[in-house]
Parts: sequence; structure tokens; C-alpha cells
Amino acid sequence: MSHATSRPTRARARRVSDALLKAVGPGRGRPLIVAVSGGADSSALLLLLADTVSRHGWSLRAAHVDHRIESEDVRATFSRAAQGLAQRLGLPFDLLQVDAPAEAARNSDGIEAAARTVRYDALIQLARNLGAPAIAAAHTQDDQAETVLLHLLRGSGLDGLSGMPLLRSLTDGIDNINLVRPMLSLSRADSESVCRAIGWQPVHDPSNDSDAHTRNRVRRTLLPLMRDINPRVVERLASLSELASADRAALEDLTRCALEQVKQAQRGRIQTLDRLRLLDLPPTLAARVVREYCRARGIALSAERTAAAMAVITSGHGTAQLPGGSLSVADGTVSLALNRPQTAPPG
Repeated sequence: MSHATSRPTRARARRVSDALLKAVGPGRGRPLIVAVSGGADSSALLLLLADTVSRHGWSLRAAHVDHRIESEDVRATFSRAAQGLAQRLGLPFDLLQVDAPAEAARNSDGIEAAARTVRYDALIQLARNLGAPAIAAAHTQDDQAETVLLHLLRGSGLDGLSGMPLLRSLTDGIDNINLVRPMLSLSRADSESVCRAIGWQPVHDPSNDSDAHTRNRVRRTLLPLMRDINPRVVERLASLSELASADRAALEDLTRCALEQVKQAQRGRIQTLDRLRLLDLPPTLAARVVREYCRARGIALSAERTAAAMAVITSGHGTAQLPGGSLSVADGTVSLALNRPQTAPPG
């Protein structure tokens, strides 16, 4: 039974289905978890994917994550909406209970970061239990534009300008689970139009009305000012992210090739780099090689830590302390040592 009731809605459904196929290929009956909050974007995503299931071939399953942030009444409203939409579409539904405030207190994170952590942890566990290789999230073109602006405000480089990718790996190993965002070409207004066309009333999230979060201030204050200058600013920012993402992919390929060229013979489990070969590279590429060298060992370098590592490499001797380890230079060799994990005292 088709749920799309208008030509524009059917066109949007095809775009979402095509994006899903581009990212993860045909489902052939495999399960795809669709994260549904009960709001307009995620409701539209589930509606559009359900309408094109014969096209993409994935077996859809709706999942709602209760973060325990809002009041019980608000949380119940969202979970009922998500479950009601799944029932209307005849899809299985999972309610996942997590505790974002406890995570924030435990790790001294902000509540948004904590909610993101526990949300993805819960969705990944569900995917593993079901044998689902992918989770679909309803990030839109507007979300992409906001993300790019937030990165700009934080002084990010090309990686930040790339915004959110269509496909991102959430886990490592043979049971890799991917996050797919098939709605990045659709706007928030598209989501609302889809819900109206199909006669579905999504839940309004009251947290979006508060300026306590930086993203909300970008959405409610900065973007409207930018629209006064260019009404298509959201599309232009999304286009910028696509261009930056393509350039980033090319640079990553170049970086991996350069890294292989400067590697020395591996000593046991320790992979070292040749300092002089590294310094023969253009400085920007050399810095990227060092970041990739560290990233492969589980250490993510900020711009500040990258500069500290490059300063030691340029000097020819010394050690740079990094988050989770240290980079040392001696006798023309660059090496990385990881900190040993702390163990609890006995008893």
C-alpha cells in the first residue's frame, strides 16, 4: 500500500530511497533500524522509506530512544507518537531506555554530548541483537547547514566544513554497523510537507524553542539573518559541505599514500616513521600524515597537538605529549607510544 499521496511526496521518497541505495546498497530483506523521535524529520524519514520499501529492499524497524531528559509527560508523548507511526505502517517497534543525565554526570559531558553517546550505544546494541548492518537517521539539509556553521564558529578546517557524511561507520570489525543519513538532500520544510501530505501530526519538541543550546541559536538567530542576504543560504552551505567532503576524500587518499612512503620497517609491533622523508613532504601534507599515523593507533589530534608534534619532528629530537600517548623523535625516527590503561589496585 502506498503512503505517498502527492507527486512531490513521491519524488521526495525516491530521493531518500536513492540516497539509501547509494550509501548501503539494496537491503535484500536485511533489517534497517530507523531512529524515530516522533518529530517531523524522523517521522518523514520512516514514512518515505516505508513507501519505497519495494525499491530499496530493506526490512524496516522503528526504534525510539528515551533519554530521560524531559518530563515524563513529554517523553511519553514522543514515545507514543513514534510507536503509533510504526503501528500505522505495520512496522516492528523498539523502545530503548537510556539515562543521558547519568552519563553526563559520570563523564562531565554536556547533556547533548551525553545524549548522543547513550543514544548511539543503545542503537548499536539493538542493531547487533537484530543483525542489522545499518541505522538510518533523519538529519536534513538544514541540520547539515547548522553543522557547517557550528564548525566554522569553532574555527574548524576542511574536516569540519565537510559536515555530516551520508554514511559513517559506528563500529569496527567484521560486524561493522553504519549510520546512514538518506535525508541530507531534503529540507526541514520538506519533512513537514511530507507529514501534512500523509495526514500525520508529528510532535513538536519544546527544547527546539530554547536558546540555551548553541545549535538552537544558530537555527533561530544566525540563519535567519543570513537568509536576509541569501534566501538559499541553507542550500549553499550544504553545497559547500559536499565540495569540502570531496576535497577531503582526495586529501585522505593522498595522505594514506604519503604515510606508506614514510613508514620504516616495523620493529615488532611498533610502526615508526622516517623523519627526513616526512619533512620532505609539503608541510600541510606532513601534518596530515602525522595525524593519520596517530589516528590509526587510536589517538585523535587537535590542531594544537598536531602543531606540537610537528615542532618536535622539525627539531629532530624530543617528545610531544598527546592525549593517550606520546610522540618521540630520536636518531631520525618518529615513534608513537601509547599510554598503558590504568588498572584498579587489588582488593
